[in-house]
This record gives sequence, C-alpha cells and structure tokens, in this order.
Amino acid sequence: MPNTNTDIIHKELDLIQDIIKRMAHNSFQVKAWLIGILSALVVVKSEVLFAKADAENTFSMQMNLFLFLPIFCFWYLDAFFLSTEKLYRELYRWVVRHRPDTNAYLYDLNTFVRKVNDNEENLILAKNGIWKVAFSKTLWPFYLLPMVFVGGLLFYNLFRQ
Repeated sequence: MPNTNTDIIHKELDLIQDIIKRMAHNSFQVKAWLIGILSALVVVKSEVLFAKADAENTFSMQMNLFLFLPIFCFWYLDAFFLSTEKLYRELYRWVVRHRPDTNAYLYDLNTFVRKVNDNEENLILAKNGIWKVAFSKTLWPFYLLPMVFVGGLLFYNLFRQ
C-alpha cells in the first residue's frame, strides 16, 4: 500500500478543481455571450427593418431564421463545457477514493478509464454525455426562452403586412 504524501494528493485535487472552475466559468461566459450577441442581432435586425419600411419581408424572415443559429451553437458549447465539468468531477471522486491506495495515474488528467487491482472503472458516464446535459433541467429552460423569443419574432413577421 503506497504512502502518498497528502501534499501530492492536495496538489492533484487542486489541479482537477481548477479545471472544474474553468469549465464552469466557460459555461457562464457562453451564456453571457449568447445574450449579448442575440441582443445585438435583434437591434441590427430592427434597425434594418425600420430603414427599409417593410419592403424586405424575405430578409426579415431569413434574419429571424439566422437568429436560431447562435442559440443552437451556444447551447451545444454550454453543454460541452458542463459535460466536461462533470467528467472532471468524476475524476475528482476517483482520486479521493483511490489515491490513498495507489499511485497509478498520478497527475494524469486525461485518462478516464482507470484500472486499479484488475478492476477497470470508466469515468465517462452516459448520464454526463453532451446531449443528456443539453436537455438537463438547468440548460434547456435557459435556451428555451431565447428560442421562444425568436420564434415569436418569426411568427410576428409571418403574419404582419
């Protein structure tokens, strides 16, 4: 049974925790960028439409459909960052559970299938996949609101004269 220095364990856990913090920060930034970009596109769209005074209804429809693109792109990015964060949380749990017993994978932050004493443990869980996270109760309501807003704009432009 290896006697791993507690400073080494703490340093490894700090490295993992820094990755988790970075992924959470990236997720927050993605949301902020989406709101900013969507707001700017809506303002540009309304300025162009008021300048053209309803002459370009097809442009308005294309612009409304274009507004869905950043929503889906940022939704995917957010799900990716949160999925990666969950993966590193599993790695953190593994280190806490197994580090006192083994020095295997010491400071290895990229191996997510770990073998200890002939027991293989896969840290990549299906529940933490990108698409499961994308439709989790924390993400889909946030991205549903802009989609409803853009859908409302699309509906408005379809039925206005």
